[in-house]
Parts: sequence; structure tokens; C-alpha cells
Amino acid sequence: MNKIDNSFNESVSTFVTESGLYTYIIHHPGFKRSAAVYGTPFGALNIQQRKDGEIIEHKKGVQHFLEHKLFEDEAGDILSQFAAMGASGNAFTSYEQTFYYFGHNGAIEAPLSLLLDFVSSFTVTADSVEKEKGIIVEEMKMYEQRPITRLINETYRNALHQFPFIYDIVGTEESINATTLEDLCKAYDLNYNDSRMVLAIVTPEDPEVVKEIVERKTKNHIKVESQVEDVYPDEPLEVKHTRREIFENVETPKMSLSFKLPYTGTSLQKEEFLFDMLLEMNFSELNPHYQTWLDEGAISHSFAYGTEVQKTFVLITFFNEGTEYARFEEIINDQMVHLIADQEQFDQLKKRYYGEMVMSLSNADYLAVNVAREHFQEMHYFGFLSMVQALTFEDILEIKAKVKTDNSSFLLMSQNQ
Repeated sequence: MNKIDNSFNESVSTFVTESGLYTYIIHHPGFKRSAAVYGTPFGALNIQQRKDGEIIEHKKGVQHFLEHKLFEDEAGDILSQFAAMGASGNAFTSYEQTFYYFGHNGAIEAPLSLLLDFVSSFTVTADSVEKEKGIIVEEMKMYEQRPITRLINETYRNALHQFPFIYDIVGTEESINATTLEDLCKAYDLNYNDSRMVLAIVTPEDPEVVKEIVERKTKNHIKVESQVEDVYPDEPLEVKHTRREIFENVETPKMSLSFKLPYTGTSLQKEEFLFDMLLEMNFSELNPHYQTWLDEGAISHSFAYGTEVQKTFVLITFFNEGTEYARFEEIINDQMVHLIADQEQFDQLKKRYYGEMVMSLSNADYLAVNVAREHFQEMHYFGFLSMVQALTFEDILEIKAKVKTDNSSFLLMSQNQ
């Protein structure tokens, strides 16, 4: 096994199985808990893919549909099998990945074997696919009834033309009902092979013993040499709608204001982190005007913000609720034009973020997910931590200089008339 050198006193080993599965083992001697994550970089954004020159168009939401169906097994419900071992298993589909995982305070072999077995086997029937459609449609409708979910989805549709953020992770009722067993098998075959996936394990058990378990359980997995390429539509830089109002069943009006920028950086992870740090300097309690904004009702206690950094664009978005939406828009625009970058605040935030990350290394479940997630990015998780440690105030100044406010999108969600 190879060792990942790091300055966090973490014992991190990696190896690749004969089937092509890149595996991390983070050894935590003296701890009781083990956790493992088995994942694929196949999320809701991956609607189009290319293999051997052929473009494959997936049904929207097929990634989430697959997640549902993989938990079926001839021996019974997978979650019940984890529970019978005393382990807690689950999964989630994001825009960029799908992960299956467990946490366990006992011996790792049984739950790890179950994880590797059920994710690497897809044996469902057309009848079971049809039965699942109603369940997923009801789940989709439940989420759509949440105003915040509706606000986020419509905010993406306000700012973006065709980048797949405009589609819900679950899909649409039409796409769910149109999904066939053939669609699921094709998506599974393209994306659920070990050479495309990752396994991250955090455990107090001997890494060599854990490695032997992984190699034994994957020895019959077929290695796929031909790789899949994700294809994304060209996204215009201009926002789709500069202003839009929609009417929903909400007690209090909700709103968002987004700024769309060209991406001109060299590290998605680093720049997204810096954008978020800059926003906290300006739109949290660190800003002396923050309490005044709250007191006058320009922002509410549900006020939030975030950044999406993609290879061609950056989307900075602010969310709020209340009736003072004109004032909300005014203060956000004004602050974005007069962004503060303060050395003392930078040092304070960097120490806090870094400290929280280092403290989280003792949380097996959290660490396994983060190691798996960052594997599909430009640097591994411990490299990401080192990057944060090495940030300078000049980095923040460079990010601040990239912020422009001439390409914005305002969305108002009002009460039904």
C-alpha cells in the first residue's frame, strides 16, 4: 500500500484493487467506530455522457432512481441487513456523486462485505422498477411542497439556461415515469464499475486485514478499461432572467438574488472556499451592519448565501424571506459593490475553518464521506486541508477583484393571488 504524507498525524494508505477500485484506508487505532463510503462520480448533473465516441443521454433523475433500486436484494432490504449487524447504512445522491455508506461500532468485515456486495450487484426486475416509480414521484412531490426547495430550484432556473442545476436531483414526474429497466442498466453499467468508483474506509482495525477483505470481495468484479466522459452543455454567461416573480403557497414572500461571473481560476476547490470566506466577511455578524439589516427587516433569520463554482461560471446566491424585498436587494447590491476584505477577519476565519476541519478528522463517518467526495475533485482531502492551511490574504484580494455585479438575477416568490 502507498502512504499519503500529511501534516495531520493521520495514517492514510491507498491501493488499487485488480478490478480498478481506488481505496483509501485511514487508520484510527484506539477508536471504536468504523465507517466506509463506496461511491461513483455519477450525480444529477451527469445527464449526458460519452463513451467510445457515442453520446448517451440519461433520463433526468436516473441517478437517484438507481440509488433506490440498489437497496433491494434477494436476501431482503439492505438497510435491515445493516441494522441486524448493528450498523447504520444509508446513501445519498447529490448533483455530482452518489455515495453508499455505513457506520459501525463493531467489527468491520460484515458491514464492509455487505456494502461491497450490494453496490456491485444490480439485479432488479422490470416489475419492481414500475412499482418504484410511484414511490419516487411521491418523494419528489413531498420535496416540491417545501418552499425552500422550490426557491432553490427556481433560483437556478432564473440564473441558468441549460446547465443541469436547473433540474431537480430526483428528476421530474415525466422523467421518472419514463424510466425503464434498460435505462437503469445502461446508467449502472457505465458508472458502477470499480475503475470509476472510490472506496474510503476509516477504521481502528489493521489496514492490512482490511485490505485483504476488500481484495477478496472485489476479486470477481469485472475491470472496465474504457472510461466514460461526462458532457455538459455550453452555459451562456448572461443570466436567463434578470427579474422574475412566481406565485406559490407561502406564508411569507421568499426571494433570491444571484450574481453570475465567468470562471477564470485554476482550482475549483480553492476558489469556492475563498468566495465563501469573502461572503462570510461581508454578510455575517462579522459585518457591523448585519444587526441593523436584521432590525430593519431587510434580512431575516433565514438569510443564507452560497457559491457554486463550475468550470465555466461562478454563481453567488443570497436567499431571504420577508416583505422588504426591495431593501434586501438594495443592501446586497451595495455590499457586493463595496466588499470588505480585512486581514484580521481573514486570519480569524482561516483559523476557525482550519480548526473545525482538523477537529472533524476524529469523526469517522464525516471523514470517510469527505475523503470520498474530494477524491473526485482536483486534490485529495488531506491536500485540501493543506491548501486551506496555506491560504494567504492576497488570495482573498484576488478573489475580491473577480466579483462583478453587472450580471444578476432576482427572483421573488410571492403568495398565491
